[in-house]
Amino acid sequence: MHFPTASLLISILHLLPAVQSCTTCQASNKLHRRSDDSHFDYSDLTGPVDWDQFSATCGTGKSQSPINIISSMDVSSRGDVAHYADIEDEGYDFNNTGHTVECYYAGEKATLGGVEYELQRFHFHTPSEHRLNNQWYPLEAHFVHAGVADPNTIAVVGIFFDVKEELTDLLPESDPMIARMSELLSDIQETGDSVPATFVDLSGVRSAITNAKKYTYVGSLTTPPCTEGINWFVSETILTISIAELNKFKSVMGWNARDLQSGIGKTNVVEYAQQYLSSSSK
Repeated sequence: MHFPTASLLISILHLLPAVQSCTTCQASNKLHRRSDDSHFDYSDLTGPVDWDQFSATCGTGKSQSPINIISSMDVSSRGDVAHYADIEDEGYDFNNTGHTVECYYAGEKATLGGVEYELQRFHFHTPSEHRLNNQWYPLEAHFVHAGVADPNTIAVVGIFFDVKEELTDLLPESDPMIARMSELLSDIQETGDSVPATFVDLSGVRSAITNAKKYTYVGSLTTPPCTEGINWFVSETILTISIAELNKFKSVMGWNARDLQSGIGKTNVVEYAQQYLSSSSK
């Protein structure tokens, strides 16, 4: 049997134990809103291999995210603008959802690929969900938007963060947004905890979006219901996070990254794993 890439093979091998332990699991056609998917997880029988119990699309969709971003993909940059204002003392909620930590910061405008959007929220994954030329990063932030003209049009901006062990005079500090959010994590250690997110500097995020090179493709949400038709913009600009800050995110979120998917228009990685098991048992 042919596997398209080495990265996909690694994802399949990672999924095999869960597929073997889930031979009696049945897919469900019931779709849940993201906020109601309280029972999905990133391991065992509620992990990514069995997310089809929340939405069949997770296990059969052929445009699933995340993927490996390669340099030859389409890009979007000229004319893209993020108008996100810094968060002052309004106190937008920063929540521990049990799957990620997320800030609901709605209403800020962005123009992406010639379309005007409104920011809805942003959240984090450790490690990164996407890869960039087969390289993963310690953390990835997702900025989720809805279209102004058509709120059903969804765009997500992905931004990678990399660790700098020694910060120098040329790079005196980590990204200001990530530094502030890491400070707030001590107040949201448990699922359901919430704290006002005040005085958050988004200048680094704006620089990673406005006229910056971003790889674009049409994929899916990376959590149930794995809805497809999502416009992805993955920034080539890598922002900085310190080891101490990364450890704070990891201590709260743990591992919350979906396995790399097979690629747009290709057989779902879960189906690949099931086919592999079927062929190897003969």
